Amino acid sequence: MRKALIIVFVLSQFAVLAYMAAEREWIRHGGERVFLRTAPIDPRDPLRGDFVRLSYSLNTVDAAHFRSSRRAGSLQREEIVYAVLKPTATDLYELNYLTDQKPGGGVFMRGRVSREVGDGRIHLRYGIEQYFIQQGSGIEIERLRGSRDDLQIPMEVEVAIGRGGVAVLAGYRWSHIGIRLEQNTELPNDDRGDGAPPRSPMLILTLKNISDASLQIADNELHCGFSLQAEGDTGRRYTMADTRCSPYILAEDDIITLAPGEEYRAALDIALPRWYVLQDGMAGSGSLAATAPNERFRIIYRPPVVMPGMNTDATMLWQGELASAAFNARGRVD
Repeated sequence: MRKALIIVFVLSQFAVLAYMAAEREWIRHGGERVFLRTAPIDPRDPLRGDFVRLSYSLNTVDAAHFRSSRRAGSLQREEIVYAVLKPTATDLYELNYLTDQKPGGGVFMRGRVSREVGDGRIHLRYGIEQYFIQQGSGIEIERLRGSRDDLQIPMEVEVAIGRGGVAVLAGYRWSHIGIRLEQNTELPNDDRGDGAPPRSPMLILTLKNISDASLQIADNELHCGFSLQAEGDTGRRYTMADTRCSPYILAEDDIITLAPGEEYRAALDIALPRWYVLQDGMAGSGSLAATAPNERFRIIYRPPVVMPGMNTDATMLWQGELASAAFNARGRVD
């Protein structure tokens, strides 16, 4: 009898695996297709063959985007949630809101809470964080996406989504713009030998058109095209104190046209008040070196809002969001 039960148990496990494989294959061929912008983390694992590990903005969601009758802080690890998506001006999709109730329609992905909610951020996984590729292709993908101190080209991953929100990776392409973050070594950031405290870094941010057609980006004297985003390593919540760029409305003089292969470089002095941050629960703002010395940040490029009637070709203005490599108050790039 015991032997028979073991056989039934083993067969049931095979049946479950077969059903899951069949479901994912059906979704891959019949699910709704969307593109999500992402970047590879670790291209290869010699024990498991070539694959690309992927991260998305959807993996870390601000608690303010959680819609429910309960608090985001009550979410438990492994709990099921749904990321409701919306299209951008291009054919990419991004988060609209997060909920613990299965939506009745629209485009949404089913995910699970991957850790306790304790820093105002909800950490999630959707089963699309690993993309297996042809043997030997991992190194080539690593070369294309670049290293932390080189030009990095984000991947735009094609995802097939079933009716219940189960997502399956179906393909990928490359973004039209690459991004590079460098520290200006002419301005030291550690102890300068004069008794003064460390200084927030001077950074060089480069955007490069890697497509085969001209496109446009936008920036101004305040560098409103760029903002700071904390990684949440310390469990503290930081926001930018300067609100002059919120929102950033496009002016015709801000338009920068990049021919194929052309770059735009912006020097960002993070020690200036333009880049001061506020810590939740604390009074007053300060520089990264003074207020957030142990936190990692990223520079985020976002296009401005285009007002109706503006004399510009909206089809040329690149839409989307680009995140730089992470750096800390001393300018070290991760």
